Amino acid sequence: MSKNVLYLLDNPQCCVFTAFNEDFAKYANSSTSNLFAEVDSSIKTCVFMKQIHSNKVLLVDDIHKQYECDGLLSFDKNIALCVLSADCLPLVLWHKSGIIAALHSGRKGSFENILKESILLIQKHKNVDISEFNLFIGPAICAKNYEISGEVLEYARQNFSEFLSENKLDLKALIKFQAKEVGIENIIDSGICTFDDERFFSYRKDKTKQRFVTVVYLKA
Repeated sequence: MSKNVLYLLDNPQCCVFTAFNEDFAKYANSSTSNLFAEVDSSIKTCVFMKQIHSNKVLLVDDIHKQYECDGLLSFDKNIALCVLSADCLPLVLWHKSGIIAALHSGRKGSFENILKESILLIQKHKNVDISEFNLFIGPAICAKNYEISGEVLEYARQNFSEFLSENKLDLKALIKFQAKEVGIENIIDSGICTFDDERFFSYRKDKTKQRFVTVVYLKA
């Protein structure tokens, strides 16, 4: 698997990576044993969401539950939070005090500021300095390949015009703006466009139902 893994972070406390060696869509809405033993054999459980294109974020308090949402929050070690995508933005938050979140931020989730929702949920549970969070942006479609039209374009013109170039929407720029609005300055962008990079599934390019996965977990 190692040649099909992109690491965004790997330190003694936390690991963030994207795996694109297979179609992970089959794991949606489930918790599984360690799918990534070649990355780290100490991972106990991989938690996947039933992603619904929302700004809903939930705390993982039971690995046997099903999570219908687009964001997962955890304070537990060796529990891997998993986001499926194929153009939408996979976002990961990590705080050195032991907080992680994994977010599926498509157009709707980005418009509805799922990143801010995750910070609000974190603040309900922990008193931490938001400026100490790290935000990771996994492989996602880039602005030059993301054309919108009709009602979506009109809505974007009215509400997010600074992130539009004619009919092309820059979701990454929007996320970075939203991050700074809530006080996050440390942003690590993979810089990979799923439409251009053949290694990654792209719904816009191929209308595929296949998905790669972005993963974050705290190390014991």
